[in-house]
Amino acid sequence: MEKERNLNYWTIRKFSLLYSYYAIIDTTDYLADQLFVKNEVRVWFGQEYICPDGPYCVIFCKCRKRDTGAFESAMNELPRKMLLRGHTDYIQFCEGLKNKIAAAWKSGGELQHEEARPSA
Repeated sequence: MEKERNLNYWTIRKFSLLYSYYAIIDTTDYLADQLFVKNEVRVWFGQEYICPDGPYCVIFCKCRKRDTGAFESAMNELPRKMLLRGHTDYIQFCEGLKNKIAAAWKSGGELQHEEARPSA
């Protein structure tokens, strides 16, 4: 079974002559930033949403359309970097989040919330 190529980011369809828009899954330590520097991609960051029960966040960003190849190359390197930094559940988190979003999309935009768990 072939895995989806862009597991850790979404391309956001938005009309722009200059920019491509994305939502990326990163850590609160912003490990993707170093990969953007390495691949010489300038990225503008917007809103971010932090996962309350983990070290991950979803960040909205944009880059120039001419840099989309380098941006996507950097994002494809990110899972390896996550493993090296000890985030062994990164791929599973990305798959789980993508599945939740797909389920919400199919149900007309309603996201089914998990039941609250009592704290120990």
